[in-house]
Amino acid sequence: MRRGWFFVFLIVLFSTVLHIPITRSTETVRITTGHWPPYLDKDLPGGGFLARIIRESFALEGIEVRFSYFPWSRALALVHSPDYEASAVWSCTEDRSREFVFSAALIPYGWYFYYRAGQPFDWETLTDLQGMTVGLTQDYSYGETLADVIKSGLVYGDVTTSDLANLKKLLLGRIDLFPMDPVVGEVMIVQQLGPVAASRLTFHPKPVRTSFFRLPFSRNDEKSARLIQAFNKGLASLRESGRYKAIIDEALEAYRSPKAEAILRERLANWEEEPGPCS
Repeated sequence: MRRGWFFVFLIVLFSTVLHIPITRSTETVRITTGHWPPYLDKDLPGGGFLARIIRESFALEGIEVRFSYFPWSRALALVHSPDYEASAVWSCTEDRSREFVFSAALIPYGWYFYYRAGQPFDWETLTDLQGMTVGLTQDYSYGETLADVIKSGLVYGDVTTSDLANLKKLLLGRIDLFPMDPVVGEVMIVQQLGPVAASRLTFHPKPVRTSFFRLPFSRNDEKSARLIQAFNKGLASLRESGRYKAIIDEALEAYRSPKAEAILRERLANWEEEPGPCS
């Protein structure tokens, strides 16, 4: 009997010293994503600041996160496979809501028209863009209003496979405008196109679309409702504790793009109410 208690004592002792849980098993949620710094980037600490928020939100509910990186179209499609549960990050649209169920809003975002700095440009309504060619990235949602003026023929849409390709086309004069989130755009231009390109491209302060990034989960996966509930609860706790803001502040301090930082801080400051389930 003494020997039995001695072995139990040793197990408890080593489990405590090595921080090994004796009975607790941790669930893992597998999330597809893409390269989109500073939001999501496997080369950044924590995988980018949205990856950190996602990871820590799930961790508060005892769930680990494993990110896998793919081209964006494939990342979303893989949510339907048995190998993944969700994708980061996407806006909720009417078309997507037929295939996916979405988490609570993760962060507000906006698309702004990038244009060549030497080109005079201003706009109030989309009819002001008549005759112009707008670059679009495959599988992105820019809002029904922009889609409508392109369908009408008032504005020409030029679709390509990546944001970087669209920025290059903008520099070359092959398109006139490109709507993009400047939080990503400013990093991409400096890091991948260089300081000369950064001096030649700018964005208009009026957003063409504002919405929220979320996590889509498959409608056909029985785990989706439970995982969304866990994530939403963890995200709410992260925001209430101040940790959410601390992660973003740390990222913005390292980011150093005054214009984009000001836009993101304004969005966050004005984010007072929970948006609808698909907005």
